[in-house]
Amino acid sequence: MIDWMWRTAPATRLATLRILVGTYTVAFMLARSASFWQSADLPAWQTEGVGVLWFLDIPWSPTLVHLLFVGTVALGVLFTAGVGFRVIGPAFALVFLVMSTYRLSFGHVIHTEHLVALHLLAIGFSRSADEWSFDSRRRREVPQDHVRYGIPIRAMILATIITYVLAGIAKVRHGGMDWLVGDVLRNQVAYDNLRKELLGSPHSPLGGWTVRFAWLFPPAAVLTTFVEIGALVALTRSRRARWIWAISAWGFHVVVLALMAISFPYPLSFVAYACLFDVEQGAERVIQAARRRTGRTSDSKSDRLSAATSGGIPPING
Repeated sequence: MIDWMWRTAPATRLATLRILVGTYTVAFMLARSASFWQSADLPAWQTEGVGVLWFLDIPWSPTLVHLLFVGTVALGVLFTAGVGFRVIGPAFALVFLVMSTYRLSFGHVIHTEHLVALHLLAIGFSRSADEWSFDSRRRREVPQDHVRYGIPIRAMILATIITYVLAGIAKVRHGGMDWLVGDVLRNQVAYDNLRKELLGSPHSPLGGWTVRFAWLFPPAAVLTTFVEIGALVALTRSRRARWIWAISAWGFHVVVLALMAISFPYPLSFVAYACLFDVEQGAERVIQAARRRTGRTSDSKSDRLSAATSGGIPPING
């Protein structure tokens, strides 16, 4: 396990993850801006701090909440672009953690931001702006593969694995054999949709129709548990196994959305699984295609990058 954590990785891979996760987070906050903004108006009696805000017993002022939201979005843009990253990186990761936790500190704890918050912490406290950032424009040399780029990626992978494995264990622990061979999953789908329909919330007509077929749910429960605990395959060197698991996990979230109208946007975007793959290769193809389209030729730094990533020796510029 120690050897696995200390594997090297290219700076461009970590940089690509910074751009992907940062872009997702900013887009998520803007898409959910009403929810973040309105958390300032929730009643004081509902205040029940959780997570890093466990001590919270009175709400913050609306002005502070609104300023925090605007500041978080602004920091997210700078984070993604890699501007002043030694300060902006940790700042954005911590402020997003606080802001998202505050939104959950009024009796309704949801789990859509947990994994992205952990990923941001791994990226924000790393050297992820050493490439493909405003900060890196002043660098003339190409950073070599190093454990400083590998460890944050391994931390992201571990966070992803742990969240899925714990969810699988919790289902078996609390549901027992009834979860695997009984009606626990079927009852959960039926209850969730009926409750939402009675409350006038968005629900899934497909889920309500599906519960008529009791035989569907035990295999679905077994498959769900297999996928969640099967996240451990992400620790292997097999690229195919990682792809199979990531697509299976993504498909699981699609089914949850279809049957229960419950959305986990981070996994559904597939950005949650990007840390499992050599994402910099796809990013480099996009950059090269854009340069060909605009008629631009590669600059000297890109030439050195190509040489470094292909195993050659980059030329020395005076």
